[in-house]
Amino acid sequence: MIESVILFSLPFIAIGFLFLALLVHKRAVSAPGWISIAGYCYFEADDYLAKEEYFDASLVLVVLALSLILAFIMLRPALSERREEDSLYTLTKIALIAAVFYFPFAEITFLGDSLIFITAKITAIVLNIFNLGVYMVPPSCIYTTDSSFHAIYQPITIILACTAIQGMVIFIGLIFGVKAPIRRKLKAFFISVPVIYALNIVRNVFVSAAYFENWFGPPLDSFFIAHSEIARIAIEYGLVVLPINSPINSFDFAHGLIARIAALIALIAIAYAVFKILPEALDFVEDFIAAVKSSFRVHKAI
Repeated sequence: MIESVILFSLPFIAIGFLFLALLVHKRAVSAPGWISIAGYCYFEADDYLAKEEYFDASLVLVVLALSLILAFIMLRPALSERREEDSLYTLTKIALIAAVFYFPFAEITFLGDSLIFITAKITAIVLNIFNLGVYMVPPSCIYTTDSSFHAIYQPITIILACTAIQGMVIFIGLIFGVKAPIRRKLKAFFISVPVIYALNIVRNVFVSAAYFENWFGPPLDSFFIAHSEIARIAIEYGLVVLPINSPINSFDFAHGLIARIAALIALIAIAYAVFKILPEALDFVEDFIAAVKSSFRVHKAI
C-alpha cells in the first residue's frame, strides 16, 4: 500500500519541481524532480524484474541513471557558455511537457483506461473494415467472432504500451520545448505524433489479424511472425546466432526484442524528419551534449 502511494506520488512531485525550476529560473530547483523520476524508475525496474521483463528493466535502469546524472548536473555552477546553460533549461521544459502528457495516463486509472479503450476500439473498427470479424470487450480485449478459437486461445489485450504514448510524448516534449516558430512546430507535430499513433494502429491491426486468422500457422506462431519475420530470416541465415540450447524461444525473441528494434527504427526515421523541419531541436541536442561535457570539465577542474 505504501509502495503504491509512493509510486503514484513520485511523478507528480517531479512535475512540481520541474515547473518550479522554470518558474523561478533556477535549474538547481529541478534536481529533486530528477531524483523523483529516478525513484519512480527504481520501482518500475523492480516490477519489470519481478515479471522477468529484462529488456524493459534495462531501459528503465538507463533512465534511472540518466536522471541521477541530470540531478547532479543541475546542481553544478552556471556554465560560461550561454547556449549550453540555456539548453539545461530547455531540457527541463521538455521533460516537464513530456511528464505532464505521460504520467497522468500512466498513473491515473481512468485516463489510462480511456486511452487504452480508444486504441482498442479503433483497432477493432479497422479489423472489421477488412472483414476480419472481431468484437471488443471493454476496456481492452479484442475477440474474434470465431467462438471455437477462444476455446483454446486468449483474446488480444491492448495495454498502455500498445497506445504508443511513450513515443508520442517524447516528440511532444521536444517539439514544444524548443524555441521555434509555432508554424514549424505544428508541422513537426503533425508529421510525428499522429504518424506514430497511426503506425501503432497498423501494428496492432496486423498482429491481431495474423493471430486470429492463423496467417502463418498456429496462432502463437502467427503472433511471432507478425511481430517479425525478420527474426526468423536473421536466425536462418546466421545473421543472428543464439547460444546452443538457448532458453530464448521464438516468441520472446520476436516480441521482446525485434518488435522493439522495429519501433526504434521508426522513431529514428520520424526524428530525422522532425530535425529537418525543426533544426532548433537538433541545435538543442548539440548544445545539451556540450553542456554535459562542460559540467564534468568544471567538476574535474574543481
